[in-house]
Amino acid sequence: MKLYKEKIMKKIKFFSIAGFFGVIIFLVYVLLFPFSKIHSIDLKTTPEIKKDPLYIQKEPDIVSYLQNYKGQYLWKINLKKIVKKIEAVYLGGDIYIKRKFPNRLIVSLDKEKTSLLLLKQDHFFYSVFYDGNVGSRKSRTDSLNFPILRGKSFETSFQLRRRVLSILSDIPKAGNSFSLENISEIFYNEDNDSLLFYLAEDYFILELQSPPSLKIVQNIDFVLNYLKQQGRTRALIDVRLNKKIIVKKIN
Repeated sequence: MKLYKEKIMKKIKFFSIAGFFGVIIFLVYVLLFPFSKIHSIDLKTTPEIKKDPLYIQKEPDIVSYLQNYKGQYLWKINLKKIVKKIEAVYLGGDIYIKRKFPNRLIVSLDKEKTSLLLLKQDHFFYSVFYDGNVGSRKSRTDSLNFPILRGKSFETSFQLRRRVLSILSDIPKAGNSFSLENISEIFYNEDNDSLLFYLAEDYFILELQSPPSLKIVQNIDFVLNYLKQQGRTRALIDVRLNKKIIVKKIN
């Protein structure tokens, strides 16, 4: 009987707390929602896009379309719909849209902002900007131009995407065996809290935890060239220690 009463009291306590938070959420919604109508829409573009003849031609149409959202509730608008509409008019840049509480909508177009592609669980590719934010959906042909982030961890963790970008910022763009143009896919190894960089050339995997120094980058390049000279095409190159590089066999 006593155990039964304790269960009843726990249920009452749970529903009381849930009801309290429900009331709080409702009050916040009622008090703030009327004041969240869009008053201003900021359209930001890079100098490169500003000079693009196609954008110059299409800008009035984009501005006119965005003005239709003035007076609408900030939290009710469909951001994906806006992205698709702008993409239908102008495909010359990446599109990033965010709400700015209480009443602003910010639309950014950037020609050189995509740094990575994120493969989400919906099996579509999305831009990852240099600040770590995720942008609009991209075509599969774009997967040939950027390293691909694979795994749910990248989809849910802004800090993890920033960590990858921090590492990539210290890697040469081209010309070396270890360069941005050679990185095909990136995975997160939760067991080691490390990042696995799959190279497009052969089957080499680099395991890093933090941005490498210039010396380490040079050492990685030396190891890759040495392995190729030895006819090795499969290896895990562990750089987590940051002072020495360990080459492991891959079965």
